[in-house]
Amino acid sequence: MSEHCHEKECCCHEHEHCHDDNCSCREHEHHHDHCHGDHCGCGHECHEHSCACHGGKDSDEIKKELLLSGICAAVFALSFIPFLRPFAFLICLAVTLVAGREVLKEGFKDILRFHFGEETLMSIAVVAAFIIGEYVEGTMVALLFTFGENLEGLAVNRSKKNISALADIRPDTANIICPNDGDIESVPAAEVEIGTEIIVKVGERVPLDCRVLSESVMADSSALTGESIPVHIAPGEILKAGCVVLGSPAHCETVSGYGDSAASRIIEMVEGASAKKGATEKFITRFSEIYTPIVIILAILVFAVPLVFGWLGVSESAHRALVFLVSSCPCALVLSIPLAYFAGIGAASKQGVIIKGSEYCERLAKIKNAVFDKTGTLTSGILRVAEIKTANGFSENDILRYAAAAEALSDHPIAKCVVSEAENRNIDFPAADKINEIAGEGVTVSFGEVSVICGNKKLFEHAGTVLPDVHGASLYIAVDSLFAGSIFLEDTVRPEAKESVEKLRRLGVEHSFMLTGDNEHAAAKIAEECGLDGYFASLMPEDKVDRTEEIKKTGTTVFVGDGINDAPVLAAADVGAAMGMGTDAAIESADIVLMKGGVSALPSAISIAKKIMACVRQNVIFIMAVKVAVLILGALGYAPIWLAVFADVGVCLITVLWSLRLLKVKQ
Repeated sequence: MSEHCHEKECCCHEHEHCHDDNCSCREHEHHHDHCHGDHCGCGHECHEHSCACHGGKDSDEIKKELLLSGICAAVFALSFIPFLRPFAFLICLAVTLVAGREVLKEGFKDILRFHFGEETLMSIAVVAAFIIGEYVEGTMVALLFTFGENLEGLAVNRSKKNISALADIRPDTANIICPNDGDIESVPAAEVEIGTEIIVKVGERVPLDCRVLSESVMADSSALTGESIPVHIAPGEILKAGCVVLGSPAHCETVSGYGDSAASRIIEMVEGASAKKGATEKFITRFSEIYTPIVIILAILVFAVPLVFGWLGVSESAHRALVFLVSSCPCALVLSIPLAYFAGIGAASKQGVIIKGSEYCERLAKIKNAVFDKTGTLTSGILRVAEIKTANGFSENDILRYAAAAEALSDHPIAKCVVSEAENRNIDFPAADKINEIAGEGVTVSFGEVSVICGNKKLFEHAGTVLPDVHGASLYIAVDSLFAGSIFLEDTVRPEAKESVEKLRRLGVEHSFMLTGDNEHAAAKIAEECGLDGYFASLMPEDKVDRTEEIKKTGTTVFVGDGINDAPVLAAADVGAAMGMGTDAAIESADIVLMKGGVSALPSAISIAKKIMACVRQNVIFIMAVKVAVLILGALGYAPIWLAVFADVGVCLITVLWSLRLLKVKQ
């Protein structure tokens, strides 16, 4: 049982997020992501752990339903064959009962429970269509609604927060040093106690937060901070779980348990932020809960009141009630509103933007703050030489020559960048006679009688060479103990970054910020180049989440990132946008994925979302204006049945065509 389970036995026995009698283990969730207590976030009551909404099915079940809908559509098409027209009603009835069986069943159950949602609307639409003889329309409603619900179910399943990729940054085992004989033994990381001495080999990820006991360690912390430049961890400093050890093995002492490490906190934040987000009720569902019961009650009154007061006979009262009910039939709402979302999402996908659900369209249309990760999002993640500062008579070429010669045999990203710059400038550099590499600090080399020191400040302190007051350099170079100069490296800004920020402003985005684990100097320069309103530097993943939560208080916020370390803040933002070339964890945690064009695709996504929401509002206004007019005329006896059919079928056709135009939206 997990060490975090208390009082009662945990239902999953080995899950570290269990408390009391509640288990958050994903394998034990029942049917729907957003089911809590007695209610499901989609608006349906949940009974006996079953949820009526499409989110309760796995992807395989939904695909089977889509296949069945396709077969039903093919059978429905038979009703249009001339020699089968006498059987058209039976064909349509059979197709409707098969394709729409679940939604019709839930619709009638909801009516009995006096709960009016999408299923109630669809059920009334189908029954009313069959009553007036428009059974073809009724069948189309059942088919299209069921098909759309299942498509959205697939999107929901795909957008579940899958943290399997995050688990890769938290190793399952640790190499402990046995206190008795000094042997190294591999044991489950979850069993390692605080204060245990461990060895992390070169190329391995650190399993738990630990204090470095050996010489300095060079570590790749990109999984945590997203920064491409390895960091130097001195003896006594903390080496965080999830980092990759470079250069030489690290001898450390653990300072945290398995569930309390930096990597574990990232995984927990993804789960926590996802839970806080919840499902947004669709507009049509919120509207239907008010609209549907009102029109049903009014239809009953239109029939009953004239009879009670003796104003009309049974036949005329029934006729007016039927006109009232038919004209109020919500086919147009049921079809055109979801279709506007689907068409817009389809148009976005053609432009390289995958929107994982219709609820994110509404959020995208209201974005007021855009927050960006730096490395891999606003920048390419490829280092380049930004500046070379010289001293004591040495030239830039001299500094590059000695630095490239010193770093020629290293696989370090900084070394590769320096060597590449020297080669691009056609600078020849000699092969070193002697090389002494000091892990986490740099190298000392010699060329005949010339000695060169190339590394960070720690290396120069140990060598006794005095450095001038130079800040922010990536490399310092000294020749024969004389300081020669320094090299400044920086990430390269994506060419589309600044233009994208400007486009966002024109679309109504009021503020743009950058969150980065990089230093203040580098962050300030990138923010200025991209035209951002502000930036926050030297942040860990939990700091990024905190900053995002603060920014969200000023308006709907989108965060754009690409790394594993971005997964928590992608889930915490109102809308998380992942770069399509980013990590699987980032893509799974995001609400939209920018598959091509990088950050330049975000303005397109927001623009399309605004068009979708405008179309939805236009459809609703048009539908309600026509229906209210016909409802009033019908209640007063001035509306013939054909006008009621127009208020239903005609309005439905017009709004569906208006929604389908979104498929042609261009960038």
